[in-house]
Amino acid sequence: MILNAKIKKWSSGFPVAMLNKETAMKFGLQAKETIFIKTLSKHSQEMTVVLDIIEDEMRNNEILVSDEIVSKLNLKNHQKVDVNLAPVPKSVELIKKKLGNKELSKNEVSQIISDIVNDRLSEAEIALFVAAMYRVGISMKETVYMINAMVKTGNRLSLKNKLIVDKHSIGGVAGNRTTPIVVSICAVAGLTFPKTSSRAITSAAGTADVMEAVAKVDFSVQELKKIIKKTNAFIIFGGGMGLVPADSKIINVEKELSIDPKSQLLASILSKKLAVGSKYILIDIPYGKHVKVSTRKKAEDLKRDFDFLGKLFHKKLRCVITDGSQPIGHGVGPNLELMEILNVLDPKKRKQSPLDLEKKSLFIAGNILEMTGKARQGKGTELAEKILYSGEAFEKFKEIVKAQQGSLRKIRYAKLKKDIFCKKTGRIREIDNEKINSLARIAGSPMDKPAGIYIYHHVGETVKKGDKIITIYAETKLRINESLNFFKANNPIKIG
Repeated sequence: MILNAKIKKWSSGFPVAMLNKETAMKFGLQAKETIFIKTLSKHSQEMTVVLDIIEDEMRNNEILVSDEIVSKLNLKNHQKVDVNLAPVPKSVELIKKKLGNKELSKNEVSQIISDIVNDRLSEAEIALFVAAMYRVGISMKETVYMINAMVKTGNRLSLKNKLIVDKHSIGGVAGNRTTPIVVSICAVAGLTFPKTSSRAITSAAGTADVMEAVAKVDFSVQELKKIIKKTNAFIIFGGGMGLVPADSKIINVEKELSIDPKSQLLASILSKKLAVGSKYILIDIPYGKHVKVSTRKKAEDLKRDFDFLGKLFHKKLRCVITDGSQPIGHGVGPNLELMEILNVLDPKKRKQSPLDLEKKSLFIAGNILEMTGKARQGKGTELAEKILYSGEAFEKFKEIVKAQQGSLRKIRYAKLKKDIFCKKTGRIREIDNEKINSLARIAGSPMDKPAGIYIYHHVGETVKKGDKIITIYAETKLRINESLNFFKANNPIKIG
């Protein structure tokens, strides 16, 4: 059917087109189906999009298109387009094959990734793929196919520098915000650190969420080259520059499902490191009862997988296995975590610095300095301390924030807060990372940058009845009340 494209400035994050109810019924189309839009020009362009149906004053010969479609097809208002029901992509059968626990070939994996990138698969079909990876897993061979396909279908950042480094934490540990500190230290030491970070999947805030509280995190490849030339580093959202678009689309679905399959985790991390040209990669694998990697054995298994992939792709890769049994620092949520980062970086605030966050950041930075030859083996932490305590890392972080069009003046506490007090005297036996992350999310993190929680004590510390144990920060009273109800029902801090 031939329809007129109706353009209004709106974005959904993925290509969506809308028809009025009467037009959809006439052509037998239903909401959430995948349709095919093709321009009628001599050099026609086409794409697959998700259909939605609205009861609107739209005319029967119109189709309302999102900004993503306008940009891809270079559409003008009222331009005629050909609209048809999209055929079922071959990838759907391949995903079903994977669900049947059968191995996919290189071409089959490439087909799935290509269809994801080109929006031929709906969110439901991508979710089926994520479920397949989670339920039956994929082999290391298939993981390598995924990594290559994900890099091939995205942009690449070509830098001439020899000492290009990167780090990644597997995640799940509340408050584990070492990246801005590590990046700043390493950049001062002369290393090139193009840090592409994720938004939160299952945690209360990802590094990109935290950085976004004070700076822009979406840039073009050309803009990033200028930033890196000026500062030696950047800390941005990896999904915003088209480096590994398949990964971004898969992660969006993982967020909805709150699952992060091991195979996708490996492919996601390695593909992003390859896309920015990293030569030295450090992987932080925290393990503990309530994080992604629950046991030391699983951490060792994951380390072996990363070591194998590092050698396969000719990268100097080092894994460190760290304690993930409880949150790091005190603040959980973008602004609260930023305040702690600044307490570590600013020599004038060292007395307020959370020692566990400082110590872990120095450990990771020290490892990277040793890997790259900037420090002798066993002397990396010493050099990292020298850079941190001199204030040079703090100046570098401010330089990075400024280069990313930001300002540290944006940091503030949430409008409302509620203190929770200890009901009995005892020793803190456990702090559940998963429940702490959930509590911060209920408070509004990471969407509300000032929202989150502040934890006053760590495991092993003695508390007295009446001591403050948590403060909840939120922008609305409803968020405060929902957080309190969650805390009472789930008891994330166990005292014995």
